[in-house]
Amino acid sequence: MDQDWNDDRPIYRQIRERVVAMILDGLLKAGDPLPSVRVVAADTRVNPLTVLKAYSNSRTNS
Repeated sequence: MDQDWNDDRPIYRQIRERVVAMILDGLLKAGDPLPSVRVVAADTRVNPLTVLKAYSNSRTNS
C-alpha cells in the first residue's frame, strides 16, 4: 500500500478502499487473511488504531 493520502477523506476510509482494490485486482482472494494491522500501520506510517478502524469498517459495510 502506498502512503499518499487524499485530504478529502479520512485515512481509515482510504485504507479500506485500498484493501477493496487489492481484492478486485486479485491480490487478495477469498479466504486470504488481511495484511496484519501492525504491518499496514508501519508501511503506511499511521496509527494501528486507524488501520483497525479501516478493517472493522470494511467488515460492517461490505
